[in-house]
Amino acid sequence: MIPLVAVAHGSRDPRSARAMAAALAVLRDRHPDRDVRLAFLDLNTPSVGQVVDAVAAEGHRRVVVVPLLLGSAFHARVDLPALLAEARVRHPRLDVVQADVLGADERLVAAAREAIGAAGLSPTDPTVGVALCAVGSRRRDANAATSAITPRLLRGTAWGWGRTCFATAAAPTVVDALSDLRAAGATTLVLAPWMLAPGLLWDRAVAAARAEFPEVVCSGTLADSPAVGFVIDERYRQSLVHAGAASRHTA
Repeated sequence: MIPLVAVAHGSRDPRSARAMAAALAVLRDRHPDRDVRLAFLDLNTPSVGQVVDAVAAEGHRRVVVVPLLLGSAFHARVDLPALLAEARVRHPRLDVVQADVLGADERLVAAAREAIGAAGLSPTDPTVGVALCAVGSRRRDANAATSAITPRLLRGTAWGWGRTCFATAAAPTVVDALSDLRAAGATTLVLAPWMLAPGLLWDRAVAAARAEFPEVVCSGTLADSPAVGFVIDERYRQSLVHAGAASRHTA
C-alpha cells in the first residue's frame, strides 16, 4: 500500500493537532488497510521531512503527500514543494507525489453549512447573516477565491446575507463583516470558520466578534466533519491515478 502523508499547517494550540489527528483516525477506520501518517509544516512534530524519511527507510517506492490546506497559497505553492524537493534529493528512488489541496470542495462547503445548523441555526431562517471567516492571505487572488465560497454556503438556505472576512492579512475584518451584515438587515449574526481546526487565530476572531456583538453565534471548525476524511481520500486516489498516467506516458 502506497503511504498517504497528510500535511497539516501546525499550531502552538494543541487542539489543532488533536483535531487533525482525529480526522485522520476517521479515515483510517474507513480504510483500515491504508497507511496514513500525519506530518506538520511548522510548530509541531513530526515534520514533513521526518515522515518522508521514515517512509523511504521502510523501503517504499512511492508516497502521496496531501496538503491539509483550504487554499493554494504560499504553503501549498512554495513551502511544501520546497520541502518535498529536498526529500527527493535525499531519496532519489522514492517517487514523492504532491496531491492537490483540499480546497473549496463542495463537501467542505456543505460541512460548514451543517456546522451552522449544529450551532442552532435553521436553514429556513431569513434573518440570518453569515460571516465566513478564513485565515487570509497576502495574495489577492487567494482571498478572492475564498470570497467566492460564501455565496455557495448560502445556497439551499433562506439565510439572507453572507460576507467573507479574514482573521489576518486581509480585509474585511471579522467586526467589519458583522457590522456590514447588521447594517444590511440581519438580526441573527453567525460567525462561521473556513478553517480546518480550532486554534489561536479562530479564538481571536471569536473574541473580536463577541466583544462587539455579544449575541453572535459561532459555529464549529471543519475537522469535526467526516467530509474532511472523504476529501483527503479523494485527493490521494486522484494523485495515484495521475501519477500512474504520467508513468505510462514517459515509459
